[in-house]
Parts: sequence; structure tokens; C-alpha cells
Amino acid sequence: MLTANMQLPMSIHLLDLFGTAVFALTGALRALTKQLDLMGAVVLAIVTALGGGMMRDALIGRNPPAAFVDETYLLIAISTGILAFFWGRQIREQESWLIIFDAIGLGVFTLVGAWVAEQAGLGATGIIFIAMLTATGGGVLRAILVSEIPFILKKEIYASASLLGAASFLLFDFMNLSIGLIIWGVVFITISIRLISWRCNYHLPS
Repeated sequence: MLTANMQLPMSIHLLDLFGTAVFALTGALRALTKQLDLMGAVVLAIVTALGGGMMRDALIGRNPPAAFVDETYLLIAISTGILAFFWGRQIREQESWLIIFDAIGLGVFTLVGAWVAEQAGLGATGIIFIAMLTATGGGVLRAILVSEIPFILKKEIYASASLLGAASFLLFDFMNLSIGLIIWGVVFITISIRLISWRCNYHLPS
């Protein structure tokens, strides 16, 4: 069982920052697609990158939210939104490299969400829900703001990849694996499921 004061390694923290930038980029690109202004691009960048984590922190009573404790996250989201608005118009949202980077963010956010939920003392169901919310909540908020059907409600294997990643967190923790194996195992499983399903064009039944 992970201890309450267990710290994630610096490599995961750096990947978490990277995932924040990627999610912010996808939000800003959606703003460009919808022909929003600079403020719209920044708002969607912030919401997409930080929305899931803020909802997670609100639900578990983590105050202030992590994004305000370490303002690096907020600064990355704002900077990415501004840069994407001025120089991201040639980037398509379905670029292969962007999908790969997004999968990395999905994996890391799933792991961080599960870890935070476990620290908060939640049970198995709560850990899985909070992990998925952390990884996909920002995308849902973005879709709501631009009047779209959230990506996780479509047939893409996206939220399902996060769910399975969170389930693997519980399994590995139950097996008393080392903290390193738990961390990298969850990230690897989530990323692999997302990318394999995308590459092989696997979808959920519809």
C-alpha cells in the first residue's frame, strides 16, 4: 500500500508538466477551429489542461487546488494558449505526434489522479473515478464550452484507457509491487491502450 506522504519521482512531475502543455495545446487548437479570439484560446487552453485536476481537488477537498499551489501549471497553460494562437494555425488536431503526446498526458494524468485519490483515502471506486476525471475532465469542460459532444462520450477508446490504467493502479497496489513499478506500469498501460486502439482503429460498440 502506498503511504500518504509518498512523493512521485521528478520524472513523473516533468511528464505531468509536459501533459499540461499538450492538453493546453489541444484546447487552444480547438479555439482556433472555432475561430475564437486570443482570450478564447487561452481560456480553452487553461480549461483543457487544468479543468480535470481542479474538479478532482474540489471533490476531495484539496484546498487550494494543486494548480494554484504550483503556479507553473497555470503559467504553462497560459503560455501554450498564447503561442498556439499566434503560431499553431498550421497544426491539425489529428496530427500523429499530437495524438501520441496526448496519450502520454492521458497516462500521466491518470496516474497522478489515482495517486492523489489514494492519498485522500478513497476506496477502489473513488480512485478509478478520480483518476478518470483528472485525465478526461478538462476535455469534457472544453467540449461543453464550444457546444460539442465530449470526446469521452464518443466511441474512441480514450476514457476506457484511463479506466483500465486506474484499475491497474489498484491491482499493482494490491500485489504490493514497488512504487516504481506501480507508477510506470500505470502510465505504460494507459498510453499503450490508447495508442494501440488508435493505431488499429479499435472502437467501443456503438
